[in-house]
Amino acid sequence: MLVSTSYRHGRVAVSTLIETDGRSRAVIPGHRNQRFLLQENEDGSLLLQPASVVTGAQLEYDGDPELRALLARAAQSSTVHRSRQRRQA
Repeated sequence: MLVSTSYRHGRVAVSTLIETDGRSRAVIPGHRNQRFLLQENEDGSLLLQPASVVTGAQLEYDGDPELRALLARAAQSSTVHRSRQRRQA
């Protein structure tokens, strides 16, 4: 593994040589079990951005303050009953 360090605008920029295997997989040191969005630019450079996968329902909930307020009120309602059973080991 080749690692080079340079300083840009007071910040450390680290370059690491990454190799892909025969199945196009790569190891990114220090980033175990993480997801990234890969963008291939017109100039051939690759940009990796940290990514999270969320459901459509979660995306709708996160983007709609009225929906969040409605569901919060519903959860606090005395007419809502949740039976909770402990799992048997």
